[in-house]
Amino acid sequence: MAQMQLAVEVRHETGKGAARRLRSKGHIPAVLYGGGTGNVSLSVNSHELFQIISKHSWETTLIELQLDVDGEAKKVPTLIKELQTDPVRRTIVHADFMEITMGHAIEVHVPLELVGESAGVKVGGLLEILLREVTVECLPSNIASHFDVDISAVGIGDTLTIGDLTIGEDFKVLDDLETSILTVSAPRAEVEPEEEEETLAEPEVIQKGKQEEEE
Repeated sequence: MAQMQLAVEVRHETGKGAARRLRSKGHIPAVLYGGGTGNVSLSVNSHELFQIISKHSWETTLIELQLDVDGEAKKVPTLIKELQTDPVRRTIVHADFMEITMGHAIEVHVPLELVGESAGVKVGGLLEILLREVTVECLPSNIASHFDVDISAVGIGDTLTIGDLTIGEDFKVLDDLETSILTVSAPRAEVEPEEEEETLAEPEVIQKGKQEEEE
């Protein structure tokens, strides 16, 4: 499990104007949810946050927020609940953090990572990925960055399901175990082009002309 630290500041100004001023200084607005004191508006250094999410999967990275609340320094364990990005610049414009309790199980979406080369693909089969993450419940200290999916034995016509994964006792799978992760299908046969029918149409025209001459 990846665990990072991020210093943040409590912000008191809200609204679009305040958000623009923050971004002009290299910060973005954010909100901390789930705390005992209610939701807290934050200011986050966008570069520091980008450094974290560019190296780790943000959905499974535990981030300890370091902040000062009413003169009291706090360290709050969180997961990123949502990221908003600019559709053109692809930069982060807003972040939502969810406070968690280390001793309590939480629900997380863990990415699936393929390992090996499918036996079916080696002989020309087509690999189709149907699922890219699985939902599990676990303690925050056991969050996995990803689950390996060994596809080396998957042949043509085979399908892997969530129930085929080796996940471990630290995780409770919340998805249907029969859900398909991937399948390998036979290569598509090339369709022979249909023969042109010009040779069939031409004799009919000639034959019609001969009949008209005879009449």
